[in-house]
Amino acid sequence: MVKNIINKDVKVLLENASVCQRCILRFLGEKEYTSYVSKVNTNKAIINLINGSEETLILDGNENCELIGNENDPASKRFLPTPCAACLGILQDKCDEIIPKIEEEVAASQHQFKEFVLHIALPVIFDLRDRLFMLYLKDKFGESYDSKESDIPSVKDICKWVIGSKYGKLTSTEFTPDSDFQIYISSLYPETVKECLVLFKKCPEAFPNGRKRTATEDDIYTKKSVLKAMEALSSEIQKLYDLPPSPPEKSCSFTEIKCTHSPLYLGGRYNKYSRELSQTPWVVDGERRMESSVSELITDVVQKHILADKIVFSSSGREDVDVKMLGNGRPFVLELLNPRRLEWSTEEMEAIENEINKSTTDIAVRHLQVITKLDTALLKEGEEQKRKTYSALCFVEKTLTEEDIAKLESIKDLVLYQKTPIRVLHRRTLSTREKLLHSVQAKMVGDHQLLLKIETQAGTYVKEFAHSDFGRTVPNLGTLLNTTADILELDVESIELEWPPKCIS
Repeated sequence: MVKNIINKDVKVLLENASVCQRCILRFLGEKEYTSYVSKVNTNKAIINLINGSEETLILDGNENCELIGNENDPASKRFLPTPCAACLGILQDKCDEIIPKIEEEVAASQHQFKEFVLHIALPVIFDLRDRLFMLYLKDKFGESYDSKESDIPSVKDICKWVIGSKYGKLTSTEFTPDSDFQIYISSLYPETVKECLVLFKKCPEAFPNGRKRTATEDDIYTKKSVLKAMEALSSEIQKLYDLPPSPPEKSCSFTEIKCTHSPLYLGGRYNKYSRELSQTPWVVDGERRMESSVSELITDVVQKHILADKIVFSSSGREDVDVKMLGNGRPFVLELLNPRRLEWSTEEMEAIENEINKSTTDIAVRHLQVITKLDTALLKEGEEQKRKTYSALCFVEKTLTEEDIAKLESIKDLVLYQKTPIRVLHRRTLSTREKLLHSVQAKMVGDHQLLLKIETQAGTYVKEFAHSDFGRTVPNLGTLLNTTADILELDVESIELEWPPKCIS
């Protein structure tokens, strides 16, 4: 009974301080989300806490105006005329009114989804005002008001409960914290800086960004800084602000709604049949060197069918412009940022793959399919751990003999020491890497020409093994045959990696 009396007194005190019903329920420590979803439920929950009743609340779509008294009271006593002094108006009506706007923005974004999560950015002033109201209630009721700040649902929590429940019901989707589809809602309170300036002047050390000339207000008055200042001034904060805080002249309002989805990943393998095609766009000093690239030939078609903000292409290693990629192809991944649709059938993937292959003779794609983010880790593993097979047409200065062929074919796991090649020094750090040359099959195709089939550790620079890169790779083909050598053509024959993960053949 004592607790019920305190709850009633808290309600009256907060009503007189221009606090809305949802915030009154917050300060009474109610954590059941259904109590906040409709204003009818909120009023019922307050009555239950005052009367000691535990009636089950029923979610309904009927909304009342902001009631602060009994329905039989005169209108002047029943409606809150100013923005709530605690939530600055956000929980009074803003979180209810924004539902149609969210529906409109999501429809315009073209996202398809079955569940969603909300990210709501609120000004840091809410933390300050909640702290001040807690101090006010402690001052008035002493130990009788035994709620702690951790017991009080935040304004952000209530916003998520109200918006999430209502929008989920409206769209027949599930509001869950684990969804890959995110709805971002930002807000603005015009007096945030003015109210936080008191803390800044009294405790400037809590606001390190305040010393930076280029810092914006958002950079200075961060949640971390304001909370740090409140802790540092905990013993005197009551002297710095009015208790209870006054209701604002202007309410806080939602300003922007954005929708985004976690990336969609596609895996596959590609072959490259041209010696005049780069893997990715080749731009030097701002000037494009080639009309197209492997990545563009693939992504241009995918983008036509799968709407996304951007497609990021990556692969297990890369071949040079003049190197063909034959055999089973090179594994690759497409990361589609903010895709609008996530589920694609095998038949749809095959149709996209066929369109890519019909659009060009320079490349071919196989096994295109949807994969998971976890699957993409296998691609990085393949860059360094797997074996690769190359065919290399090489020229040597001396006249070749059968003994030379036998010497090359006797190689088993030969260690190569390769300094970063001169041709890639502009984009890779200088170091010496140890790589294994697992085996060599050799065939003379002329007195001075060799066709080599080389199996190496991934990451081996095969061109440099052939021509030595001015002695930066040792041993090399020239040192093994006591001559000088160069490479005429190079093809990648195979990359040993089970990719994509779901690929059967």
